[in-house]
Amino acid sequence: MNSTNRGLNRLLVTAVGILLLAIGAAAAVGAWLPGAKDTWTPISEGVNTQTSSWLQQTPFPGADFSWLLLAVVAVLVIGIILLLVFAFRQGQGRTGTIVSDRTPDTGRTIVDVSVARDALSDALGARDEFLTTSVSAYDVKGTPVLKVSATCRRGVSPRDATTIVEQNLEALDALLGRQVPVLLQLSGGFRARVQQSTRLQ
Repeated sequence: MNSTNRGLNRLLVTAVGILLLAIGAAAAVGAWLPGAKDTWTPISEGVNTQTSSWLQQTPFPGADFSWLLLAVVAVLVIGIILLLVFAFRQGQGRTGTIVSDRTPDTGRTIVDVSVARDALSDALGARDEFLTTSVSAYDVKGTPVLKVSATCRRGVSPRDATTIVEQNLEALDALLGRQVPVLLQLSGGFRARVQQSTRLQ
């Protein structure tokens, strides 16, 4: 859950994966096939000749180098900047507030995520069904959403674990006076390998 488009994530990962796969396959073919070197040599010489011709035909005014080199450097810089922006955006979307209301009568009401974290962690931590629990909050399209992650003990039924968590979520809703959207993630245990339940509205 972050602010980066999921489709863009997958497209970038796929493109980089295909590129690395192609490079690796080409290197493997060149190392294993005896005739690969003889085939690649004239191709590389042709590419070098064509590249040199392009550089000679596109001189930068008042300099002894081609403007194509500047274009390549500019493209690389832009690519690096985009990759840095993409990397820094990963993991974002977290929020420290689960309730933020403003009314004429009561003014502004803010409930920090630590309230939900402490309440749920204490309640679920006292249960033998769970080994570990964690609570965090994310901003999803302007709406605070809790993410509750719990690791179940071996043999715990996902249905039983979900029921326990939902009961504590109902108590939290009663405390807050509203129902907070929740993403529940259960893991661990022999019968509870991966189970997800959502209360996203």
